[in-house]
Amino acid sequence: MAAEITREEYTYQIENRVFIVTPIYKEKGEPLRDILLKLMLADIEPR
Repeated sequence: MAAEITREEYTYQIENRVFIVTPIYKEKGEPLRDILLKLMLADIEPR
């Protein structure tokens, strides 16, 4: 029988947009909050 993997998911809503974040932890890397902020800012920038 295969082991079941539990995933963390966080949902953030800003106005009418919903972001679902599944953290993947690395020993050396950019913090999740910085990555999330960059993604949200990129999404709301005018094109």
